[in-house]
Amino acid sequence: MLRLIFVLGIICGGAIYAVRGPFNSLLFYIWYAYFRPESWVWDMHGELISSLRVSYLTGIFTLVCALATRQTAKMSLHLTLVIWFAFHALVSALLSKHSDYCMSYWVDFLKTVTIAYLIVALATTPERLRTVLVVMAVSLGFEGAKQGWLELIRNPGASNANSNPFLGDNNGVAVGMLMLVPVFAALAKTARKKWAAHFYRFMLLGVLYRAITTYSRGGFLALGALGILYWFRSRNKFMLALTLVVLVCAIAPVMPNEFWDRMRTIQNYQQVEDASALSRLHFWGVATAMAVANPVFGVGFNGYNPSYDEYDFSGGEYGSQRSVHSTWFAVLGEQGIVGFALYVAIILLAVYNCIQSRRKMRRKGATKDDALTRFAVSIESALAVFIVGGTFLPFQYNEMLWHFIGISMVLRQLTAQAAEDPSSSPRDAAAASGAGAKHEFAHAGP
Repeated sequence: MLRLIFVLGIICGGAIYAVRGPFNSLLFYIWYAYFRPESWVWDMHGELISSLRVSYLTGIFTLVCALATRQTAKMSLHLTLVIWFAFHALVSALLSKHSDYCMSYWVDFLKTVTIAYLIVALATTPERLRTVLVVMAVSLGFEGAKQGWLELIRNPGASNANSNPFLGDNNGVAVGMLMLVPVFAALAKTARKKWAAHFYRFMLLGVLYRAITTYSRGGFLALGALGILYWFRSRNKFMLALTLVVLVCAIAPVMPNEFWDRMRTIQNYQQVEDASALSRLHFWGVATAMAVANPVFGVGFNGYNPSYDEYDFSGGEYGSQRSVHSTWFAVLGEQGIVGFALYVAIILLAVYNCIQSRRKMRRKGATKDDALTRFAVSIESALAVFIVGGTFLPFQYNEMLWHFIGISMVLRQLTAQAAEDPSSSPRDAAAASGAGAKHEFAHAGP
């Protein structure tokens, strides 16, 4: 009961904070969605909190307030493609043989896209952008970092397959935690208080270890991609390589043989007859069959699982109503070739936004330590983690991914404004972003 009272008190405080304006309401929504307070109380109490539908009500309130105050997003090709993808997904769900099932998931996706739109509309300054990133990272990373550090102390190297209500199973946790790593790195680099920088680094190491102990092979590949990306970007490649070697030497002895045996199956799964890895190739083939049979709208938004048996050409060898275990093949099968093309274009444009943001700030005379440049690098790196890790799990509609897509548009807008304003300098942008660091957690919770 005490937990319930405590959580309800936080929600009430957050609601009071939210009514101050649409941006405050957006932050409260993000905190609630990423932190999931209902998961912190026992079963019956969690159902009670879920029944309040705080997330939906806050999202609607934020949208109404933003429209009422005329705080809308400037339309761009990227945002237009996102809207077209959501509309295509709606038609796909309506035409599906499993329409009721698909529509229930599409409604949730509409909420996700709406919040991404509101991030573009309301995160209009570097300071606001930083605040959004702080709330996202701390709200989601708190539990992950806590589990990471506790397990490192209590049972080093042990598998932690706990699911997360925001990210899903151990594979989703691995990718989600690794997507937070570059965000915490950017926040640490741009923090103006030493204690804040140390805190973000502490969180970074916690979520990194939490990702590793999922024993997720997709997460392991995504971690490798993240390390390679940072090495190529590093100004001092030797020191970074040395740091990575030290980290590997520190972590490797801690991880048991079970971990390394599982990671080896990435390369030699055929020899060891790893059923999980072999079955994924079949699931991807089923998704391809779905797309060939339904090239325009697929089998329905998020409709792979209920449609699996109809297209399974193995005669049920791998079970019934299985998951596709891949973002790319999921979109291909569920929304056809047309939806897949839209989806790939949206992801590529998000990466391009980050690249262009870095280039614009560099032409403006900014250094790699400029705040907007750091944020662009962090989102680009997080998207790289998703591109690699998402190949092995259905992460295509996850909220954080779409929010990061919205943030990539914000970065494009903010860097374009900085480039067009002759009176501003990179130091101005960095100062504006860092101004919020005086109160690093002023908006990190209700």
